[in-house]
Amino acid sequence: MSISGVLSTAVTGLHASSVQFRTAANNIVNANTPNYEAKEVRTISQVAGSDQGNTGGVTTTIIEGGDVSLVSEYINMTQAKISYTATAEVIATSEELVGSLLDITS
Repeated sequence: MSISGVLSTAVTGLHASSVQFRTAANNIVNANTPNYEAKEVRTISQVAGSDQGNTGGVTTTIIEGGDVSLVSEYINMTQAKISYTATAEVIATSEELVGSLLDITS
């Protein structure tokens, strides 16, 4: 996989984490709203190269249903935060790698 493929995949991971965090926060805010149904984020990981032109990444789908569980939403927010931080570290590491490669070649 190329560096651009790694970065492209990492960006989709950042987006998926932000969608998960935003959805959990929205559920918490609307917990006491009458007839509100909690939303849940489902993520699908795509393996690079499995389809022609597929560079890999993460896609999200939001589904509705059920009551809001503050404990579950807090866990979802924590998972999203950890995932976002790890993915940001992947981007930082790939940036260091590119910098090292450029130093070697120049």
